[in-house]
Amino acid sequence: MREGLMSRLHRFATEGGGLATIEYVIGAAIVLGTLAIGVSAWNNGLVARLQALVSQMQAVR
Repeated sequence: MREGLMSRLHRFATEGGGLATIEYVIGAAIVLGTLAIGVSAWNNGLVARLQALVSQMQAVR
């Protein structure tokens, strides 16, 4: 069973067409995941700064 799986994986990795497609899919997933994490972190920081600003403005009243 394992030998069959390894030979299929080797065959898939050595084929040019399938490998290019899977590389694009994996690359796109990595880029989109990194972008989502970055936007989420930036948004969390922005929300914290806005909350601090609102608190300061309420304290001035």
